[in-house]
Amino acid sequence: MKKQLFYFLIISLILLIPGFILADGGMIIWPPEIHLDQSAQNAIVAWNGEEEIIILSNDVESDAEAIVLRIIPLPSNPSEVKEGSFDSFEKLVEIMNEKTEEMRNQWMAAGKDLEKAPAAGVEITFHEKIGAHDITIVKVNDLDCFLDWIKDFATEKGLEVKEISSEFKEGVKNYLKRDIKYFVFDVIDTKEGKESINPLIYRFDSDSLYYPLKMTAISEIGSSLGRINMFLIAKEFVGEDFRYLYPVELTKEELKEVSEEIASLFESNVKAVKFDYSGRLTEFNKDFILLPVDLWTRNLNLGNSGKDVKTLQKVLINTELWESEVEATGFFGPITQEALIKFQEENDYYILRPLGLENGTGYFGEKTREFFEKLSVKTEEEIIVKWTRNLFSGTEGDDVKALQELLIQEGVWERPDIEATGYFGPITKEAVIKFQEKYSEEILEPLELEKGTGFVGPSTRAYLEKFSESF
Repeated sequence: MKKQLFYFLIISLILLIPGFILADGGMIIWPPEIHLDQSAQNAIVAWNGEEEIIILSNDVESDAEAIVLRIIPLPSNPSEVKEGSFDSFEKLVEIMNEKTEEMRNQWMAAGKDLEKAPAAGVEITFHEKIGAHDITIVKVNDLDCFLDWIKDFATEKGLEVKEISSEFKEGVKNYLKRDIKYFVFDVIDTKEGKESINPLIYRFDSDSLYYPLKMTAISEIGSSLGRINMFLIAKEFVGEDFRYLYPVELTKEELKEVSEEIASLFESNVKAVKFDYSGRLTEFNKDFILLPVDLWTRNLNLGNSGKDVKTLQKVLINTELWESEVEATGFFGPITQEALIKFQEENDYYILRPLGLENGTGYFGEKTREFFEKLSVKTEEEIIVKWTRNLFSGTEGDDVKALQELLIQEGVWERPDIEATGYFGPITKEAVIKFQEKYSEEILEPLELEKGTGFVGPSTRAYLEKFSESF
C-alpha cells in the first residue's frame, strides 16, 4: 500500500507515533517528553502567514581548527539577521514539556562576507560579522554567475576551492525555479573539539511556513548521518497527521519567554509542534513547506492563472516532478498538467483510489485539494477588505491589491508574469473591464451599459461586496 503523505519531508510514522499504555481496557495516547539534542541541527520555525522567523543553531565538531561554511536559501531578503541564544530552545522545550505534562495528567484522569563588487547576476544584499558568524547574503539572478561567485567567495575567505557538483548545481536551479533567490553564506571559524555556536535569528517575508532541507542533501556532507530537531510554531496546524505530534498551545506571554522576535509575529495564542529525524542527509531531498489552508479555494485546470497556480507549480518543482527548465509562472499549461499527473500517481492512495482511478488526471479537483489541505496551517485572521471608495487608474492601496488578487483568481488578468502590486494601472483597468462584462447582469445592466468601463464605481463596488463574501 502506497502512502506518500506530502510534497515535503514527512517523518516516518514509526518516529511520529509514541508509545501507549492500556488503562481500563482502552488505549490512552501518551504524549512523549520533548528532548533537545544539543549536538544536532536545531531550528525554531515560526510563521504568521506573511513573515517567518527561523532561529537556527548548529554545534560543530572538528579534529583541528577549520572554517565551516553554511549556505541557507531563503524566499526573500531577510529584514533582520541577529544573534540569538540557545536559551530560546531550552525555554521552548521547558514550556512544551510542562504543557504535555498537563495533557498527560488530563488524559490519565479521563482514563483513570564580500565587500568587492559582485559578479553580474549576483547582488550582495547584506554583509556583517555577528558574533562568531561572518554573514553574507546574496540575491541570485543567474545560476552560472552564482557558481562563479561561490568560487571567488571561497578564495576570499580562505576556503578550499572545490569543483561544484552537478547535484549542487541542480539543487540551486531548483531553488531558482521556485523563486527562492536569496542565499545566506555563514562562515564560522571553529576550534579543535566540539563547540556550541550561538544561533542566528533570520526574519523574512514568506508565503509559506518554510525550512530549507534540500540544501543539506545536495551539500558536500549529504552522504553523512545527521539529526534535525525542528520546532514549528503557527496559528494552528490542520490535519490528522499533526495530532500525532501533540500540538501544544502557547500564549503570547510564553512566546515572549522563548523569543521576543517570534512573539512579535502573532497577536494571539499559537500552536507548537516538534519532531526530529535521524538519517542520511541525502534523504532530505525536499524543502519543508506548509501552506495556508485557505489558499486552495477553487479547482484548477488548463488555462487557469493566479497565485494558487504559481504555488502549486512551486510544490511540483520542490518534488522534482517538474521536468522542465521553465520556472513557476502562475499559468496552468501542459508542463503543470504533466507534473500534476505524476504527483497524483505518486500519492494515488489519497487522491486517485477514492475516485476509483489508476492514472492521474492533471486536474486539480476536490480530492487533490483535500490532500493539500490535510497538511496545512491556519494563519492570523485576515483583514476583510471593505470597498469604501471608487477605484480607477492611478489609485493605490490594499483595496487595489485585493481587487487585483480577485481579478487574477477570476481568470480575467491577462498577465501571469505580473502579480498583484496595489497600483491601479492599465493591466488592472483591462481586467476590471472583463470582470464587469463577465458579471454584466449585476454590474452593467442596472446602469444601462453594455461594455465595461474599467472604473470601479458604486455598482461595481456593491457587487464586489457580495462577491467577496463568497470568494
